Amino acid sequence: MNGHLRDEKPAVILVVDDDKIARLLLRRFLDGEGYQVLEAENGPDALQILQETPVDLVVLDVVMPGMSGISVCSRIHELRISPPPVLIMTSIENDKEVDQVFEAGAVDYIRKPFPWTLLLNRIRHILSAHKANKELVLLTKKYETILHSADNGICGFDKEGKLNFINRAARRMLGYTDGENIIGRHCQDILHVVQAGGTHTEKAACPFVEAGKARLPVHYDEGRMKRQDGSTFPVDFRAAPIIQDNNLTGGVVVFQDITVRQQAAEMIRHMATHDSLTKLPNRNYLLQRISQAVSLATRQMRKLFLLFIDLDRFKPINDQHGHLVGDAVLVAVSERLIKTMRASDSVCRLGGDEFVILLESAVSLNGAILVAERVIDLLNEPIPVKDLVCHVGASIGIAVFPDDSENGDILLRHADQAMYIAKNKGRNCWHLYGDRFTSAEPLS
Repeated sequence: MNGHLRDEKPAVILVVDDDKIARLLLRRFLDGEGYQVLEAENGPDALQILQETPVDLVVLDVVMPGMSGISVCSRIHELRISPPPVLIMTSIENDKEVDQVFEAGAVDYIRKPFPWTLLLNRIRHILSAHKANKELVLLTKKYETILHSADNGICGFDKEGKLNFINRAARRMLGYTDGENIIGRHCQDILHVVQAGGTHTEKAACPFVEAGKARLPVHYDEGRMKRQDGSTFPVDFRAAPIIQDNNLTGGVVVFQDITVRQQAAEMIRHMATHDSLTKLPNRNYLLQRISQAVSLATRQMRKLFLLFIDLDRFKPINDQHGHLVGDAVLVAVSERLIKTMRASDSVCRLGGDEFVILLESAVSLNGAILVAERVIDLLNEPIPVKDLVCHVGASIGIAVFPDDSENGDILLRHADQAMYIAKNKGRNCWHLYGDRFTSAEPLS
């Protein structure tokens, strides 16, 4: 699929990046997909081009000298009533910076380094959505059949904010039947948007119909919308004024129930922090949780204990009986570890046959040692897998915060080192990092 349909002009994409090589690669790639490409090496140059040339999409690097990509994006939306969509290229990872990207007006972002196919799909999606939004503003009654077939909720309002069109999807999502006459009611009576997070204060759905308000589009990326019965659903909400001859003549609202999208996003987040086999939290989760637990323990002036667990006879099981049996053993081990821990403790699988317990419930070293001994006893019990009976056992290294380290990463490393000492001592035992106390002898 090229950058334009037959008999249509190619979409114009402005690439803004201070890296000349990056711009060159983007130009070549987008040229090859049939798009018309403009370039700017900084924010001021980009704003100048946008004042002089119609642009369908801005692909904007977030880190640039002088004027950052976020500042450029904000400025684009300040200068233009109907700005082109902005796709941010970034290497950011934390939620706060992601929020800043969307607050500045970007429609999406893509993390560097990115696959070219992913970039192309994002561009196609954004251009398609932007084209649809522009067309919605110009729609008249002759397009009502098309609008009624859309999955998104679509409403039209006159210059006074009174409803003059609502499609079937909007009625369904808002809880109105086809027989209910709501045409002529004010948008504030029909559309109730609550921004997700924070105080759940209701936001103006179409502020541009109010006297003295700026005639600017409104976008609530992940808000909640109230139905007629007072219940709510997650929504991507967009409202835009219709301006003709510099006068407000009405407005268009487009909203989408994003329940499925949020569920998919939650599943992706869960997969990023959990082991697919055992369903236990993984290393990514553990490192985040250790950092939080260390901060809390520091404020409360108490200890934390890390138990690094390595199964003793797991490799022969895998080698002799195959990975299916080995996987079943790992699942059984994880279930036993979960059952022996309290809700405030975290059991994680680092990979292979290595597990870690972040022990926050224990108030003393003796308590942590008792947990380690209980785990060893538990993992010495036979594990039945179909017609087999497997025996593993475990070696455990123990590290203590803040005695062994005040840094979570180092604490984990010390627990790992202590585990290897337990292995060398004969396995099936625990060892305390620093050897301040005599480790338990191997259990019989």
